[in-house]
Amino acid sequence: MTKTVYAYAADGKYIGDRTLDDTDRSPISGAWQIPAYMTETQPPAAKEGYDICWRDGKWEQVERPKPEPTPAPPVPDEPTEPYTDPERLAAFEAMAAQEARLITHGERIAALEAALKGGEGK
Repeated sequence: MTKTVYAYAADGKYIGDRTLDDTDRSPISGAWQIPAYMTETQPPAAKEGYDICWRDGKWEQVERPKPEPTPAPPVPDEPTEPYTDPERLAAFEAMAAQEARLITHGERIAALEAALKGGEGK
């Protein structure tokens, strides 16, 4: 012989039905031993948007919480500049200045070499 019982979680929310068999009977009296978090009372059909919960010895329809709307990502008012590492910027500026000096010195050296060779650049 079997018996249908209705299981619920520790918070009372309905889980589903379970079937008890003869191993769930008392060996002395033969009475059904209903496990914890189960009841013999059949729950009602759930309404749309509701959960069924066991509270104070009876089933109740409990409205499901509405999900919070996902907030839109913040939009900056103005475009932001990318991060600039001041040490790297100083190093690149020093390299650019050095390159400009090398170009100037290169031009001067070329003019001096031309003058030493007898004015080929004239």
